Amino acid sequence: MSLRIFSLGIDQLTINEIKLAGFTVIAQSVLPGPEHTGGHLLMVTSEQVPVADLSELRGRYPDSSILYMYLQKGVRGYQAIHMHCEGLGIFFMPPRSTSAAIIDKLRYIMEDELKDSGNLVGFFGSGPGIGCTSVAKLFARRIAASGLRVILLGLDLYDPGHDRKTAVSLDRLRPRITGKMLHAEDFDGLVKQEGYAYLPGNFDYLSAQDYQEEEIEYLLASAIESADVVIADFGSIPESAAWYVGMQKSVLRMMVTHPRHEYRLQPLMELAGHMDLHPQDFQWIINRSNVEELTSAKNLALHFGCELLLELPHYPSFPESLPLGKKELQQADDKVHALLVSLGLAREVRKKGIFQ
Repeated sequence: MSLRIFSLGIDQLTINEIKLAGFTVIAQSVLPGPEHTGGHLLMVTSEQVPVADLSELRGRYPDSSILYMYLQKGVRGYQAIHMHCEGLGIFFMPPRSTSAAIIDKLRYIMEDELKDSGNLVGFFGSGPGIGCTSVAKLFARRIAASGLRVILLGLDLYDPGHDRKTAVSLDRLRPRITGKMLHAEDFDGLVKQEGYAYLPGNFDYLSAQDYQEEEIEYLLASAIESADVVIADFGSIPESAAWYVGMQKSVLRMMVTHPRHEYRLQPLMELAGHMDLHPQDFQWIINRSNVEELTSAKNLALHFGCELLLELPHYPSFPESLPLGKKELQQADDKVHALLVSLGLAREVRKKGIFQ
């Protein structure tokens, strides 16, 4: 890669990761001269260059690509800054971006082919109680039924997704995650549930904000090595390190929602847009689809430009497993097969035509 990256304010660990990805990074203690960065990329943070100085920065470096890393955490407030950057022709990285996300962005800037492959399927909800965990468990169960090794990770940091404390859970495993000491045996010791291995989520909800993006990334990478498919329940609250990492790292993103949540989906889709994700990057699963609503599931998906993957009926009360009827189960299995084909874990089946 001939492009050089002049970085100001980027931490050394991130610089090391970018170098390992094959980029040439030149760390700066002050802004370099424009004569050095012409035709190259200048990467700066909001701590070094305030938002108010962006116009001046763009004017000073007319021949350089600029990547602006906005570091102030919070799901609100940076949309206007992203828009400002767009207007100035400056690339933007939102808060909580991991080194992997930054590397992906650098490749995108260089129009490098992204060889993004993996086996992580992320489930996100449009609001608490929408059934994100139940639907994630349904997919884990049906994928496991096909004979694949499946790990389901409870990564909704605000809700463990399990009724009772277990010997192993995200918060109990956290010291090993923080110390980067996970081994295959740790995944062998997960809760065995309907054919798949399950890590219940965080029971210590007071620590929800303490989790770091690097911890979640490490857990996901370790799980990916130990399973054919990793299903992760990232929950419905964007203000969590796991939610952000899940959005960035998932190969497939499932949004569990309902027409009643149209007002919630709008800001969620806008937030995803600031992470370079588009409506077509999501598959929508409409839960409780038979509850009377003004807007139909298809109209909702059409309005946002997302693909409607599956509609599941409302069950007034249900145990751990959704009690699907034969028709819904067949639809779910068809979608699971399509999912496995997209991950390269199953062969495409040709539909039998009239002449076969």
